[in-house]
Amino acid sequence: MTGRRDPARDMEAARAIARQAAALGGRAYYVGGFVRDRLLGRENTDVDIEVHGLTPQQLEEILDGLGGRLEMGASFGIYGLKGYGLDIAMPRRERAIGRGHRDFHVTVDPFLGTEQAARRRDFTINALMEDVLTGRVLDHFRGLRDLRRGVLRHVDDRTFPEDPLRVLRGAQFAARFGFTAAPETIALCRGIDLSALPPERVEGELRKALLQAERPSLFFETLRDMGQLSHWFPEVEALIGVPQEPRFHREGDVWTHTMLVLDHAAALRSRAQQPFPFMLAALCHDLGKPAATEYVRGRIHAYDHESAGVPLADALVRRIVGEKAAAAYVRNMVQLHMKPNALAMRLNVRAGRLAADYHIRYENSRSHAGRSITLTLEPPQA
Repeated sequence: MTGRRDPARDMEAARAIARQAAALGGRAYYVGGFVRDRLLGRENTDVDIEVHGLTPQQLEEILDGLGGRLEMGASFGIYGLKGYGLDIAMPRRERAIGRGHRDFHVTVDPFLGTEQAARRRDFTINALMEDVLTGRVLDHFRGLRDLRRGVLRHVDDRTFPEDPLRVLRGAQFAARFGFTAAPETIALCRGIDLSALPPERVEGELRKALLQAERPSLFFETLRDMGQLSHWFPEVEALIGVPQEPRFHREGDVWTHTMLVLDHAAALRSRAQQPFPFMLAALCHDLGKPAATEYVRGRIHAYDHESAGVPLADALVRRIVGEKAAAAYVRNMVQLHMKPNALAMRLNVRAGRLAADYHIRYENSRSHAGRSITLTLEPPQA
């Protein structure tokens, strides 16, 4: 980010750059998520352009003439413009030189061509390019088709695995857009090692999924399909197949229950004072059930699972999230999350005892999200 984001103003700056580039024989294109979201009708304040057919010196002269360039990574061909939020890049070749997210050797190549430049993108829906001056969309990898069908498909078998963060980005996109990962993309992601990723990058993708997706469960469902829960989310993976008492949990196992709770929490997060820790607590609330679940007289119980879940929730949050306050919030919520249910049960018993002296109508409704009781007291007639 090079300045305050103002998409309309940044797009005007992009057009000014594009006109001067065209006069010199070059072309400027909107790229990445900005194009994808425009086509989806979604707001995106991050305006990114890629300038083809000009040397770095020519582009720098254009930017200097428009108010002064900012070198965000000149050796990588990445610039900004003073006073704007616009990101400006040149076509480049990338080659992985290590296992990390940033372990790449980058070479600027102004004459690489649009197809080869787009090939380094992660997914076909992010490889779309839009001519800044004409609005023509370049679609070298059938991204428009995938966008219409709601499919998340990788661009290139060779380059995609070079950046392991793309696995988590794919799951995050699936959650935010409600898309389904293509079978070949799922298969490719199964063989990618995520262990070298820095925690803050994992947190970034998790945060987007929990705070921006209508159904954040799709983040974890997609990672499950990819076989990619074990390194960063082993406590969540352990919920798969853990049974629950059918009388109270008709939805199924603890995994299914947790995914449902997560999606219900997403509908309430705007009301939370701390939305991210709130969503983490929803994810972690039943992590103790795998250890606590047992059969007692033919019934399934998970006595004191909230206490068993506290250290597991703490381990998960501390592994990924850098905020100590978030870990404290989650520990507290996990430990206390059964208290409202216990209160409801006590009210239920008391209501029954009072019924002998008062005419009481009460509704006791249960669901996977908990229990609610509505009481209406009518004093006896004299």
